[in-house]
Amino acid sequence: MAAPPTPSQALAPSTHQMSVTEKLDLPLGLASLLGTAIYTAVTSPFRGDSGAYYFGQHVSNAVIRKLVRRFSTLQLQYIGQPFGKIYEKWSQQNNLPTETFQLKSGVKAFWLGDHKAAKYIVIYSHGGGFSLDGDDTHIRFWNTVQDGLKSSNIPIATLFLEYTLVPHATYPTQISEAVEAVNYVLADLKRPASDIILAGDSAGGNMALAILSHLTHPSPDLPPITLSPGDKLKALVLIGPWTSFRTDFPSATRNGFRDLVTVEGGSAWSKDYLGGKETGPYAEALLAPEDWWRDAKVEQLLAVAGADELLIDPINEWFAKYKAANPTSSTLVVAPHETHIQPIIALRFGDTTETEQGKAIKSWLKSKL
Repeated sequence: MAAPPTPSQALAPSTHQMSVTEKLDLPLGLASLLGTAIYTAVTSPFRGDSGAYYFGQHVSNAVIRKLVRRFSTLQLQYIGQPFGKIYEKWSQQNNLPTETFQLKSGVKAFWLGDHKAAKYIVIYSHGGGFSLDGDDTHIRFWNTVQDGLKSSNIPIATLFLEYTLVPHATYPTQISEAVEAVNYVLADLKRPASDIILAGDSAGGNMALAILSHLTHPSPDLPPITLSPGDKLKALVLIGPWTSFRTDFPSATRNGFRDLVTVEGGSAWSKDYLGGKETGPYAEALLAPEDWWRDAKVEQLLAVAGADELLIDPINEWFAKYKAANPTSSTLVVAPHETHIQPIIALRFGDTTETEQGKAIKSWLKSKL
C-alpha cells in the first residue's frame, strides 16, 4: 500500500526546482499572453462556430491555452501561490476567520465555514491537472454555495485539501492524501459517512471518483477507509471530472478552440501524474466497467459539465455506465455553450454571471440535503 508521505517528507524542500533559464523566460512568456489576448480579441468576430460562444469566454480560454502551452509546470507553480497562502489572503480580505491545520502526514488542509456547526462536510479536491494549486476562485465559488444553503437552513462547511502536486509526488499519492482527509472527518471529527459530501473539479473530480471506487473495491495501493455496514457518503459533486486520459475523443477536436483545456496539456499532465505506473479505474474512472459502479457507497451523485468542453465525450461515456448501475441516484447536467469548470474559471476573469453549471450545483444540493 502506498501510504501518504510522512510529515518530514511532506514539509521537506522540493527536489524539483525551476532552472535559471526558466526564471529568465518568465517575462517573455507573460508578454506573450498579452499578445494572445489582443490577437484573439481582434479576430474574435471571425471565429465562427469553432470558437467559444461568448466573447469574454473566447478570449480568456485562448489565454489559458497559451499559458499552459507556453510555460512548464514548474514555471506555472512559480507564478502561482500555494493554495493555503491564497486561502489566508482571501479570508483576510473578506474578514473571515481562518482555520488551517495539518493532517498526520503533514499535508495541509483548511476550513471554509464552521465545521462544528455544519450539518454536512464537503471535502473538496481542486483541479489543475494534479500539477497546479487551487485558486481563490475555488473558495469564492464554494462560499456562494455555502451562503445559498445557509439561507435555506442547511449549514455546510468545506474542507479544502492542499494536496501534493506533480512532479513533487505522483499517483497514487494525491488520492492517498484525499483518503486521509476522509478518514480525518470520519475518525477525528467523528462524523458519519452520511454527513460527508465529496466534491472536486477536473483532476479533483477524478480524485473523488477514485475514492468512490476505493470504497466499493478497496485498493491495496491506498489507505483503507472503514465504513460501518450499510453506510454511504451523502453525495458526490463533480465539476467537469477528468474521467479519461485519452485524447482521441471527437470532443477533443470539436471543442479544441472553444475550451481552456488542451490536448497537449492533458497528455503531458496525465503522463507526469502516472509517473510510469500502470493506469486503471482508480486513475481513470472511464476504464471501470458498468458493474464496477453497482452498490456505489454514495447516496446521490451529481456531475456537471459544459457542452463545449474538451472532456465532454468521456464524461458522457463514463456517466452512461454509472447511470446504468445507479439509475435513480445519479444526475448529469450538461450546460450549453459552457466550457470546462465554468463556474470557477469565469470568476478568474471577473465574470460573476451565474453559470448554468453553478446553478445546477446549488439547486441540486438544496433539493438533496
